[in-house]
Amino acid sequence: MSATKSVEPASVHSRILVPGRYHRQPVISRLVSRYDLTVNIKAASLTLDSDSDGWFDLELSGNPQKLTNSLSYLQGLGVDLVQLAIANQIQATHNSLSFPDSAYKLNPKDSAWLAARWQEQFQQWISLGQTNRLRLQLCILKSYYEQPVISKLVSRYGLTVNITSAILKPDSQDDGWFDLDLWGRTKQLYSSLSYLEKLGLPIWLDLSSVYGDR
Repeated sequence: MSATKSVEPASVHSRILVPGRYHRQPVISRLVSRYDLTVNIKAASLTLDSDSDGWFDLELSGNPQKLTNSLSYLQGLGVDLVQLAIANQIQATHNSLSFPDSAYKLNPKDSAWLAARWQEQFQQWISLGQTNRLRLQLCILKSYYEQPVISKLVSRYGLTVNITSAILKPDSQDDGWFDLDLWGRTKQLYSSLSYLEKLGLPIWLDLSSVYGDR
């Protein structure tokens, strides 16, 4: 009987440009759910309801063949791979695109208040009859710059996550901000928010989503 060889996971760094027509598609979420990858967003710029391309600097880790397949999937969508580097072999750079200034400022008192506020809002969300979709704004504190927080919402809780807006500077000197559209069962959504709360990440729930897009 021949022993089965284990495949060592590989890592790839890539900057991708996401065309405006895909801003409402869960492209990055599919890299996790469809190809079983861990995706860490290292930098990002995406403006809601904009026709211009958004961009993400991604660190993709997983089975080498699935990594290759995932890049082929992105290219098939017309998502440009602007920069592509194999980890530990090529040093990726982060200075080819400018980054907009963030107008968001968050002090510790606001952060503590938000951590206690979301559960009350979630119960209101349920009472209004919404059971599978939730919009929120998430602050990724700079101390979590190396953690694949959004990726885990997909892999650990089985959610579909669409990033509709994003601001994350590549130098990790400031907090990152993401507008997320989450799809899943009520229990999955609640568990994912509890996970974010345990990390100490501020969350704003958008209850207007219960009325749909108008």
